[in-house]
Amino acid sequence: MSKTAPLPIFTLQCEKYIAQCMLFNLDFHILYAGTQTGEILIYDLESNRLKNVKKANTLCILSLELFKSPNRLVSQNKTGEVQFWQIDGFELVLCYTLSTNEIGFCKLASYKTNMILCKGDKSTVSCFSTITYNKITVIDPQQNDDLGDIMVIKSIDSYVFCGYEANTIVVWKEDCIINMLNFPELECLIALDVDSNVTKGICAGSSNMINSFHIENDQLHFKKSIKITNPGVNTLQVRPDNKIVAAACWDHMVRLFSWKSMKLLVILDSHSTGVLNIVYSESRETFWKAKYILAIANKDNRITLWDVYN
Repeated sequence: MSKTAPLPIFTLQCEKYIAQCMLFNLDFHILYAGTQTGEILIYDLESNRLKNVKKANTLCILSLELFKSPNRLVSQNKTGEVQFWQIDGFELVLCYTLSTNEIGFCKLASYKTNMILCKGDKSTVSCFSTITYNKITVIDPQQNDDLGDIMVIKSIDSYVFCGYEANTIVVWKEDCIINMLNFPELECLIALDVDSNVTKGICAGSSNMINSFHIENDQLHFKKSIKITNPGVNTLQVRPDNKIVAAACWDHMVRLFSWKSMKLLVILDSHSTGVLNIVYSESRETFWKAKYILAIANKDNRITLWDVYN
């Protein structure tokens, strides 16, 4: 592990707003952040200034997703309300509001090019079109609610990975279950990510364990268990080049691991309160001349930007 902890390259101060989640739009050098009071903050990464505040509702923004065709931002709040926004520079124009009527902490996920996946009734996942806003299908594990509530959804190409309250990951491919794997030591699976090659994944929950698994012939197999100092992981994020994975932990720390060996590389500890979310830029950020930028949102009303292990 690195002996000297790095420092952020820049800090965005949110003043009265508390950042809940973030998303890069590198086509326009924009960083979007949701707040606990229902605003979407729009930052210009070239000037590192807040350019616009869009009021979505009065409830906490749970997640944001970006669609490049058409150029839209999709926001979700804790009551399951999903809003579709047309992007016009630093302005957002509301196109449609979809009410899923599903309350929970499971964030929506983009699916293929023009669909989103949301928490459905019981253990199901609902799939909606981002063009017509109609429900296309319902993915049902048919496990008689033994899985508990759905906590996290991750989609890559035609694969859908779902993490459940019973510490089980269920994998679909084209609406058919292809595998399931249970991780009993996690004590409520919360975080999940899979690399872009669909060869390896990682998951964590309210315990102090992080588990990795490999994927071979569409089957999940347990690979390795890592113990961290304190319990609780909010989010896991594999960098787009599949070399680094970041873990946002309940103890205010963000831990970076080698994706190949799962060796702990460094701990980012510039925040004094709980880390809410982390996100990697998808490609080179030209202003900072960095291959990938890591953004960390925190309860201390700050978003820190990092250029680490590039």
